[in-house]
Amino acid sequence: MTFVRAIAPAVLAAVLAYAQPVAASAVTPHRGADATLAQTVAAKAGDTVAVTVKTANLRSGPSSKSKKIAGMNAGTKLQVIEVTKTGWLKVKGAAGDGYVLGRLVK
Repeated sequence: MTFVRAIAPAVLAAVLAYAQPVAASAVTPHRGADATLAQTVAAKAGDTVAVTVKTANLRSGPSSKSKKIAGMNAGTKLQVIEVTKTGWLKVKGAAGDGYVLGRLVK
């Protein structure tokens, strides 16, 4: 135990010395997780976008934990109402108003 306590600070210092900063764009949240960093979204209010993945969920709020309103297939057209700082789009579509993750549409 004494050896571990004696060497731990040196090991931590070595790890921190070699640690490289990671660009925010290189961080990809796991499936179903909300992005904790603001994402760059090319769409703006008034734009029409289409779902680019096989299926995307329309949600009641800007979170993957918000209630699912509908599932949308690839190609589904949506009118952008608002873009949030966290990369979610408030949209209007055939299933009604809701939120979709910006990286799932183009």
